Amino acid sequence: MPDIQERVTMILGLDSLISVSSINKDFKAMRDFYNAPIKFNALEKGYCYEDPKFSINSFPLSSEEIEVLDLSTAFLKQLKYSGYFSQFEAAIDKLISGFRISKIPGYEKKILIQTEEPITNVGVNWLDTIYEGIIQGKALQVIYLRFNVTKPTMHTLSPYVLREYRNRWYVTGYSTEVKSIITLALDRIHSCEKLKKGFFLDAGFNAEEFFKYSFGATVHANAKPNNVELLFDKMLEGYLRTKPLHHTQVIEKVEQGLLVKLECYLTPELEMTILSYGEQVKVLSPDKLVQKIKKRVTALGFVYS
Repeated sequence: MPDIQERVTMILGLDSLISVSSINKDFKAMRDFYNAPIKFNALEKGYCYEDPKFSINSFPLSSEEIEVLDLSTAFLKQLKYSGYFSQFEAAIDKLISGFRISKIPGYEKKILIQTEEPITNVGVNWLDTIYEGIIQGKALQVIYLRFNVTKPTMHTLSPYVLREYRNRWYVTGYSTEVKSIITLALDRIHSCEKLKKGFFLDAGFNAEEFFKYSFGATVHANAKPNNVELLFDKMLEGYLRTKPLHHTQVIEKVEQGLLVKLECYLTPELEMTILSYGEQVKVLSPDKLVQKIKKRVTALGFVYS
């Protein structure tokens, strides 16, 4: 042990000899986290790996895969308020640290990757229950309170899909009371608990098809998509091409600017996105969307007059 103490002290550049207890803690950590087969060799009076081929650096991961895992831990921060999902972050951290024990010197406490994080964690506490309901095929009893409504409603919900949109979580499933597919915002749920029976599987539900024409979180059952045409200022071409408004987006250069065509549902999220571009966009069709935007722009004029 004295030889190990001296060697570690020298490598770490410490002013005083590292303690035996610190060495033993490190041995324990190596056994617990990396399954290192450390044993004491009485003949050699020292420590060794029982399996001479073992190495804590022998993880079958490339440097590119390690970078992907680093990014994953940053993105998982968005789920940090959920006890269920936080286990994944710990597992990935453990895997990365198993490949390289120490962080890059000088960068241990620096933020290298920063992602948008939710301002509030309201509703995220239901993620565990809803996710388990989906994978276990369990119905949920949900007490839900919509915005600008004083009386809550109860849903026996068979959950199918969890979705995130702009840092808000939504669950889509079949409501026995409504007898239809509905989408609920998790931050409007007042209570949610699994039921022993009552799960209804809608054989006709296909998540990919159901959300194919969605714009934002709002999706109504049996809704029909619309052909939307928007005329943008040509100065926005680079932005619109690198950050499409929708996966159906098609851009055409016209004399007046950029003609952007979408096939999607007419939702409040679509209206808010259009309004966010201000004078740099004009709605050409469909007419009902033109009228909605005109009405909202007129209301804005009254607000600021």
